[in-house]
Amino acid sequence: MRRALLVLLTVLLPSFAITPVAHAGPSAAPAVTAVPANAGRGWPVSGARGVLDLAARGYVEEEYLLSGQADTFEQVGLWTEDGRWATRVATTGNPYTTRMVVVRPRDAARFTGTVVVEWLNVSFGVDIPVDFSQSYEHFVREGHVYVGVTTQKAGADKLKSLDPARYAAVNLSGDALSYDVFSQAAQAVRANPQLLGGRTPSVVLATGHSQSALRLTTFANAVQPVRRTYDGFLIHGRAALAAPIGDGVVGALSAKIRADLGVPVFVLQAETDVIASASVRQNTAQVRTWEVAGTAHADQYGLNLYNAANARDRSINDGAPTTCDKPVNSMTFRYAENAAFRHLDRWARGGAAPPTAAPIAMLLNLIILRDGDQNALGGVRLPDLDVPVAAYSPNNTGGNVPGACLLLGTTTPLPPDRIRQLYPDHATYVAKFTAAADRALRAGYLLQPDRDEAVARAQAAPVP
Repeated sequence: MRRALLVLLTVLLPSFAITPVAHAGPSAAPAVTAVPANAGRGWPVSGARGVLDLAARGYVEEEYLLSGQADTFEQVGLWTEDGRWATRVATTGNPYTTRMVVVRPRDAARFTGTVVVEWLNVSFGVDIPVDFSQSYEHFVREGHVYVGVTTQKAGADKLKSLDPARYAAVNLSGDALSYDVFSQAAQAVRANPQLLGGRTPSVVLATGHSQSALRLTTFANAVQPVRRTYDGFLIHGRAALAAPIGDGVVGALSAKIRADLGVPVFVLQAETDVIASASVRQNTAQVRTWEVAGTAHADQYGLNLYNAANARDRSINDGAPTTCDKPVNSMTFRYAENAAFRHLDRWARGGAAPPTAAPIAMLLNLIILRDGDQNALGGVRLPDLDVPVAAYSPNNTGGNVPGACLLLGTTTPLPPDRIRQLYPDHATYVAKFTAAADRALRAGYLLQPDRDEAVARAQAAPVP
């Protein structure tokens, strides 16, 4: 709850500019060791086994230990809102062992050359692959490789408690190691073809959500300029603040992405996130921001996968599903995230920048403006919002996991009379929905496979 309130309520403070200073180059390459499939309980914690049928999609899931010596960093001078931050190496030679979950095409010939590396989220004390849960269908359709990295101490400690036999060697002494550990994960992906079915990558993209997005903001501004390990970043669900660079220190309270980074950054925000991030909105030559109207920080689509993994792993609440007072937000955020990954991949390869999008409409950056059905105005518009059958809210209440429902949003069906007013017959609903889907497709906010899936849902829906 404390973390959730910090994200939503932090007061943002301005600051002043300084010049970055140089420091040591990349750490020594880490060692990679395969985890036997039958080790311990026989599956990766927070992995896909029993949750997704990867084999039917032509994919395999493998797990590896990543071991090496990591540097820690410390802040130099005042960290400013423009993100041009100075750091230096604080300590070196810190031993660590963590794990990576690799999801790759069974047939290496399908691999596109793109690897997406996720900084697994530990806001609830266990690794949660948020961006994989939203965009796994896109990764599989494209032929990308996905790598989920246990980057923080809370995730590592939970692995050892849930499956001590499988993860006996895992050890992260503190979150100060996280930045170099995440950097070394990219080094490992580039240097170990066995991770990718014998292939080597063309593009390695970093992604992370919520708390991980705050840490990726710090990584992009302070570590990427000197480590240069990633070709692009998708920062999903951030607030204006950034994470601290070391243990026991406070991060910058207001942080844009530095303009001189040299690689593209896509900032992807749900409606829940915009009040906490409106002061650092950016659209520049190398930073693109989309705010997706009607969506929540986390939603029912992702929650379905998490609940299934949690029932298997019993990692939170003894495996019980997360519940809230009201139905959880079911807007199709995943469509926008899939499109964002497509754009970022092309952008990182030297292609065109993604299309811009209007921000969600707000009053004084504090109040979201809404239509008569209580749906947000402005922002990236997906067909499920432009042709609504419900009101989609960014927050929820109550629930059996403290703090979770605050971020899960709500879905409130529109009254039957309103539905019939909007759509006097089914053909009208399908025609309006199809037109909205085609607008989003032309704008670049929706990919063709997702457009087709959305229209098929509308055709099958009992509306009115």
